[in-house]
Amino acid sequence: MVTVSQINTIEELALLLKEATLTEEKKALLERFPAVQSWEEFPANLTLEQDFIFKSLVALGQADRLFERPYAGKEMIDLLDLLIPVERFYADIGGLVGYHAHMLRLISSSTSKKETSKYLPPQGIDITEENDFVRRMILEGIRSLPLMAELYPLGGAADRLRLHDERTGRPLPAACLPFLGKTLLENIIADLQSREYLYYKLFHAQVTTPIAIMTSMEKENHAHIVSIFEEHEWFGRSKEYFRLFVQPLVPTLNKQGQWCLQGPAQPLLKPGGHGVIWKLAREEGVFDWLFSLGRKKTLVRQINNPVANTDYGLFAFTGIGCAQDKAFGFASCPRQVRAAEGINILVEKQQEGSYSYALTNIEYCDFKRLGIADQPSKPGSSYSLFPSNTNILFADLSAILTAVEKCPIPGILVNLKKLTYRTENGEKREEEIARLESTMQNIADFFTESLPHRLSPDDAHTLSSYLTYNLRRKTIATAKREFTLGSSLLETPEGCFLEILHNAKELLQRCGFIVPEDADPTMFFHSGPSHIFLYHPALGPLYSIIAQKLRGGRLSSGSELQLGIAEVDIENLDIEGSLRIQADNIMGHFDKNTLTYSERCGRATLKNVRIRNRGIDLEMPNVYWKNEIARLETCQIILRGMSEFYAENVTLSGDHFIEVEDGIRLIAKEVNGEVVFEREAISEPTWHWEYSADSSDHILLQIQK
Repeated sequence: MVTVSQINTIEELALLLKEATLTEEKKALLERFPAVQSWEEFPANLTLEQDFIFKSLVALGQADRLFERPYAGKEMIDLLDLLIPVERFYADIGGLVGYHAHMLRLISSSTSKKETSKYLPPQGIDITEENDFVRRMILEGIRSLPLMAELYPLGGAADRLRLHDERTGRPLPAACLPFLGKTLLENIIADLQSREYLYYKLFHAQVTTPIAIMTSMEKENHAHIVSIFEEHEWFGRSKEYFRLFVQPLVPTLNKQGQWCLQGPAQPLLKPGGHGVIWKLAREEGVFDWLFSLGRKKTLVRQINNPVANTDYGLFAFTGIGCAQDKAFGFASCPRQVRAAEGINILVEKQQEGSYSYALTNIEYCDFKRLGIADQPSKPGSSYSLFPSNTNILFADLSAILTAVEKCPIPGILVNLKKLTYRTENGEKREEEIARLESTMQNIADFFTESLPHRLSPDDAHTLSSYLTYNLRRKTIATAKREFTLGSSLLETPEGCFLEILHNAKELLQRCGFIVPEDADPTMFFHSGPSHIFLYHPALGPLYSIIAQKLRGGRLSSGSELQLGIAEVDIENLDIEGSLRIQADNIMGHFDKNTLTYSERCGRATLKNVRIRNRGIDLEMPNVYWKNEIARLETCQIILRGMSEFYAENVTLSGDHFIEVEDGIRLIAKEVNGEVVFEREAISEPTWHWEYSADSSDHILLQIQK
């Protein structure tokens, strides 16, 4: 174990390196360090930066562990080059030496410190009910879409998912996780496009939101993400509306303060946390790019939370941030006591008769250090006094740049987790390893407000940051780890899927559908879900909109309804079995591979229609959360291009595969007990939904023919 004295010595060196600006100056400082002065032999023919990195490793006591003498070979040069971006990125804390010093300090017993701050439950804005204020903010969120960007931190390791390519066996990042028939990356883009489509329907104008994505080289994360985009031709969006930037991988240390090795010149490197996103985005020109596109605010989402776009939550959240011109925001929800989740919290500090406040985040691993008791909101409650940090964030771009000047890397902490990896001897080793991480949400620490008195509920709106409070199942249900029988469903794809079904049941009931009671979650693994309703978010995504498109019906036990379509007019639909409708063009048409939001898409009308087939094959090993489902019979309707399907007062029995060609309206009729289909050529849609907002901010739909 490294001693406190040794840590102090390395920290002093890091401070000197932090103050130096030129590599030559930093190299001279290293050469005066005792460990470097006593080193006998240095490799020849290195560049200035390579030589500096090598001497940094000598100062840290890692060079003799990483490199064998005589020094030679491509492996050594490759590693030195790999560590140069890490050195540059962490220059604000002393580069590699500063990174190592922070790690030693945090994993040593000397990490505890006396805290003088008070930690208070934050005053949140309740958006759980669709009242007058929330409806106004929903509209503000839709209206403000042209000012918004989206920022996705996708560079995480996601080791707990144990995701592998089924063909090659190679590990995959979370963005590649198949969920509901698409990768998580495809799902998050569909969410965004559904909100843009709603903007088009309401305001009759096109908007394309710029997307900035932080990737990493972990598990070929960057290459996989680019591959998904290329495979889907950038989802009908101009490539110019994407910026991908790569976060550096950082060394891991064991509890003895030594770098973890996988072989000669092969340290075990992992992503350094999402807190690097702001500084990295600034350095990579992302902020300048967004400003050039007229964007002022951004929504931040993580890839592993597919429920974030449910109903109106994101629109109300961003609408409040834009309407009140906030610097930063957290979309929060209830948190269970003792859950391994961070919390949103109000930090109060008293200084010479004044009080300062910051609405921020604290990770659960820091509760003990900061003296935060994980207590219930009231006696006997299973929910915490503090709400959950969901990593759904709102940020003002200019305010973020100012905060980055104060703190380039916010929320620095040590991530100490058990991990199995191959050592330099080729053996598998499981041990607790640490890496220096940082948290993107803790940039909020620097949005503080000072008051001459303690904050009262009436003062909460004066803070530059804000927090919304919504139902948990409509805010967060993550796919972070692989499920094993007997363990909790929390943070698993299976648990996330069940939350989606729970939300879908509420939606169907709001639409006037009769639906079966939910089965016990444990029965899900034996007999499958009680029913399935899945839909493309462009169908709404607001429940209030979907409830005007779907009006009454029944879904029997074990049945399914899947709607991969936005434009439907459904009334009194009765399903015993399986019905799936899929449009090729869900939200408009494609012009030279570019999606244009329009009415030239697939649409379906079903009135007084009964579906009768044998549906899902419960004897097969269905993976419901992946939407990998075997069926004995199904009624499947495929709509190509701009096409329509119309059925009224008919029963569709048995197995059906109905494909409607582009430019065709297919009408299903029942004649003498038989279903017949008539084809009509159409040059434009025969009907569409017209969206408008009334004086009470309700969004109303009316059929236009």
